[in-house]
Amino acid sequence: MTVFSYQALGASGKMIAGTMEASTRADVIEQLDRANATPITIEEATGQENRSWRDRLTIEPAGEDITGFTVDLAMLLKGGVTLNEALLILTQMETRRWLVKLIERLHVELSGGKSFSKVLAQHPRLFPPLYVKMIEVAEVSGRLEQALTSIAAERQRSERLRKRLIAALAYPAFLTVAALGVLAFVLLYIIPQFEGAIAGFRDRISPSALFVFRLSEWFRGNVDVVLIAMAALLLGFMLIKRLGQRRSLFLEILAFLPLTSRIVTYHLTLTFCRTLEILLENGVDISTALRLIRGIHPLPSTVAKVDGVIADVRSGKRLTQALATQNLLPSHVVQMLRVGEESGHLSDSAGRIAGFYETKLDASLARLTAVAGPLLMMGVSMLIGWLILSIMSALMSINDLLV
Repeated sequence: MTVFSYQALGASGKMIAGTMEASTRADVIEQLDRANATPITIEEATGQENRSWRDRLTIEPAGEDITGFTVDLAMLLKGGVTLNEALLILTQMETRRWLVKLIERLHVELSGGKSFSKVLAQHPRLFPPLYVKMIEVAEVSGRLEQALTSIAAERQRSERLRKRLIAALAYPAFLTVAALGVLAFVLLYIIPQFEGAIAGFRDRISPSALFVFRLSEWFRGNVDVVLIAMAALLLGFMLIKRLGQRRSLFLEILAFLPLTSRIVTYHLTLTFCRTLEILLENGVDISTALRLIRGIHPLPSTVAKVDGVIADVRSGKRLTQALATQNLLPSHVVQMLRVGEESGHLSDSAGRIAGFYETKLDASLARLTAVAGPLLMMGVSMLIGWLILSIMSALMSINDLLV
C-alpha cells in the first residue's frame, strides 16, 4: 500500500485535504467518489511518483501515438480478439520502441490480474482520467470496444482541431519572425553603411532617423545578449511544452487577445459539450462527468466555475440550473441543454451544440487566417518603409545642410 496526499472538493463546495493509503491513484479517486468528494490533486506522499528531470525529458509516446494505439486496439477487439491477445499483437506490430515498451508494460500488468482501467491509471500522463473512467464504465457494461472507438474518435477530432488552430496561426507567426529577421538584418548590415555619412550631423537630423541609428548601435553592441535571450526563451518554451504546461499558458494568452478571445470561447464550449455527450452516452453519471470535464478545462477561471457547477449539482440542483448560476456557458447553450435535460435527451442536445460550435470554430479560424495575414503583412511593409524613410530623411537633411 502507498500513502497518497490529496486535495478535493467536498460535497458542500469546500476544499478538503488529507492523506490516504491505497494501492493506486484510481483507488484514491474511487474512495473519494464514495465520499462525494471531487479530487483536485493526488500525489504520492512518499515521492516515488515524482518524476526526475531525466524522466521528464525522456521521449514518451505522443498524443497521436496513444490515439493510434486506441484505434488499433478497438479494431482488434472488434475482430473478436481478446484484450490480452490484442496487446500482444500490438507489441509485435509496432516499430517505435518507446511505444512497444508501453504496450508491453500494459500487457504485463493486465496479465497480473488487474483490470484494464486500473492498468491505464498507472500511466496518468498518457491516459488521462477521462480515458480511464470511460474504460472503467465500459468494462462493467461489457462495451469496451465501443468505448475505445468513441475515445479514439474524440481524440482524432481534438487533434484535427489543434492542427487547424496551429495552421491558422502558423502564417502570422512566420510573418512576425520574418519581420524580426528583416529588422535585425537592416540594423546589423544596412544602417552601419550610412553612419559615416551622418558623422558630425547627428544633432541636426530628425529624431526618427536618429532613433534608428541609435537602435542600430545598441543592437550591434548587444547582439550576443539578444541571442542569449532568444535562446533562453526558446529553451523555456521547450521545457514548458515538455512539462505539459504549454496548453493552459497558450490559451490564457489567446483569451485576452481581441482577435482570438471569441475562438477560445467557442473552443471551451465545444470541449464541454462534446465531452459531456461522450460521457453520458457511455453511461457515466453527471457528477463524475463534470469532475472529468473539470480535469480537461485548461483555464483557471473556467475550472473555478466547473467546481461551482459540481458543488451545485451535488447539492441537488439540476445541471442547467447550475450552469446558469455559474455563467460557465453562453445563455443560449444553457437553454438548449435545458430542453434536452427536460426531455431526457441531454447527450443528444450536447452533441448538437458541439457540432454547431465546431462549425463556428472552423469559420472563426478561417477568418483569423484571412485577417491576421494581411494585417501582419501591412505591419512588415510599414516597418521596412519606416526604416527606409528614416535613412533617406537623414541623408536628405545632410545634403540640404551641405548645399
